[in-house]
Amino acid sequence: MPTKIDIVLDTNVLIYALDSSSPFHPAAMMLINDPAFNLMVTTKNVSEYFCVCSKSGINFVNALGFYHQLCQNAKILFPDINSLAVFENLLQKYQPKGNRVFDLEIVSVAVANQIPEIATVNLKDFSGITEITVRSL
Repeated sequence: MPTKIDIVLDTNVLIYALDSSSPFHPAAMMLINDPAFNLMVTTKNVSEYFCVCSKSGINFVNALGFYHQLCQNAKILFPDINSLAVFENLLQKYQPKGNRVFDLEIVSVAVANQIPEIATVNLKDFSGITEITVRSL
């Protein structure tokens, strides 16, 4: 049996998986349902997901229902003292501006949990961050 690939799902993957009208919906669903992957989501992704859903007018019950389904199929990763140390190192190395800080927090939790890859539509959000491999949706 082949080893599954551990991968963190970026927030946009979650949104596109929920939004069946998105042109990225089929690719997001294919990734989420692919048995080759162990899906991971950080708590930062969870808070961003609910933020985007609320700003976009997505029905809360639908957003919460999708989140509960996700919890059955993905491991939720929490920040800890190790990820905080990684985060501080990444901040010093990249000196991010604005929302890029949030992306580095996601990367720090992935790195601290030895997750080598993140899936996203927004490749530029993680461009130049050498600590993780970025998979395009």
